[in-house]
Amino acid sequence: MRAALLLVRLMAPDERWREQWEADVVGARELGLSPLRVAFGAVRAAVVMPSRGAVVVGPLGIALKHAGTSRGRVVAIAVVSALMLLGGVVLLFA
Repeated sequence: MRAALLLVRLMAPDERWREQWEADVVGARELGLSPLRVAFGAVRAAVVMPSRGAVVVGPLGIALKHAGTSRGRVVAIAVVSALMLLGGVVLLFA
């Protein structure tokens, strides 16, 4: 539950969405749903919905900045960014 709430807090484009998505995550168990799956649905919505300054971090955020370009270029940017991020994590623990 904590991981799901943290995920929603990081990905919500603004205060209004964050409050609604947190309530959805908290109420998920009452409906027999997984809070983590509800949080991932909110993340998917944050990526798909048109944003006015939505904060998306990491490789996906870099790729989304170039969303107007070809799909292959976006995938290449995301893959290279993810590999660089993974390399940094490996170096951190090496």
